[in-house]
Amino acid sequence: MAQRFPWKRNFNKIPANVRSALDAIDADLIVIAATKKMPKSDIAAGLYRHLNISIEGDAVQVGSPVIPPASSGKWSTRNAEGWDRKRTDWPMVQKTYVWETPNFGDAATYGTHTHFWTRDVYQHQVFEPQGMTISAETLQDAGADHVLIKFSVDPMLSKTQPEFELMLLWTLNLLQENTGVSGVYASDADREAFLGTIQLDWEVFPPGTIEEVLARLQAKPAGPNNQPDFDRHVRERVRLFNKLSPRAYLRGQGGFGSYFGAQFAEDLVVFENLKYGNALYVLYEDWDEASRRSRLDLLRDQDAKFDRVIHTAGWEDLIEDLLRERINERRRGYGRWKKR
Repeated sequence: MAQRFPWKRNFNKIPANVRSALDAIDADLIVIAATKKMPKSDIAAGLYRHLNISIEGDAVQVGSPVIPPASSGKWSTRNAEGWDRKRTDWPMVQKTYVWETPNFGDAATYGTHTHFWTRDVYQHQVFEPQGMTISAETLQDAGADHVLIKFSVDPMLSKTQPEFELMLLWTLNLLQENTGVSGVYASDADREAFLGTIQLDWEVFPPGTIEEVLARLQAKPAGPNNQPDFDRHVRERVRLFNKLSPRAYLRGQGGFGSYFGAQFAEDLVVFENLKYGNALYVLYEDWDEASRRSRLDLLRDQDAKFDRVIHTAGWEDLIEDLLRERINERRRGYGRWKKR
C-alpha cells in the first residue's frame, strides 16, 4: 500500500521552474536536489523516517543515504523494482515463450514436456531497478521549531545520456514523492566521476567447478550492493549454468550495479543483477559490443535483443529449456538474434 504524504506526489511533465533552471545550467552534469524548511514536529511524528531522518531531544539526526521504499509512489516503485515499458510505437517482433505441460495430465507420474511458442508481439523497453538513493544534509538547525534540510539524489544525471528527459522526470518524481520538494543544480563533479557510476568493469573467467568459479570471484570481494547471500547465490547459478557447458563466466562491477553470468556463444549470454536478483536476462548480441555498454544502457534497448525470465515458480526449468533451445539453434546455424 502506498504511503500517504501531505504534499503533491508526482509531475506528469518537467515543471516550468525546473525547465528554466535547467536551461540556465551550461554544465553537462546535473544533480536533482532541493532544500526544505520543515517543522521538527513532522520529524518527530515520523514523516521522514523513510529517509533516515529522526529527532533526539531537540537535535535532528540524519542517517546514511537510502533507497526510498517502493510504497512511496509509482516512481519509487520503479526505482526499487524496475520498469517494463510497453512500446506500441515500435515495430512488432517475434518472441518465443516457453512453458512446461504435464504428460498425460500427471506430472508426478509421467513427468512434463516443454512447449515453445513464437509469435509477433509489441516490444518492451526494460529498465532494471535503478537503485537511486536520497541523501539528507542538515543546513540549519539552531534549536528552533524548524530545521532546514537539503535533499539530493544519487547518481547525478548527464544531459547527453540516453533517455535524459525520461530519467530527469523519473529522478524529479523520486525526490518529489519522498520529500515534497524538487529542483535541479549544476554538479561540481567531473565526467570521470559520472562514468564511474554507470560503467561496468567486466571480468571473464574460464569455466570450472562450482568451487573453482567461486574461488575466482572471491579473489575480488563482492561489492556492498550485492545480495547478502552472495556465495549461495553464485553457487546456485553455477550449478545451473554448468549443466549447459558455458564457454566462460562473467562478472561486471560498477558503482551502482554488479552482475554475474555465463557465456555460451558469441551472441548468447545470460546474466543477472546481483543486488536485486529478480530476473535472468538472455542477451542476443555480440558480447564484445554489449560489454561496452553502460549499466544504464545494457537493457534499455528493444527487448528483441534479449529474453527476460522472472524468478517466479519453475523459473529454473524455464531458463534451462530456453538456453538449451538457443544453444541448439546455434548448432543448427541460426547464429544471431537478427537472423532468427
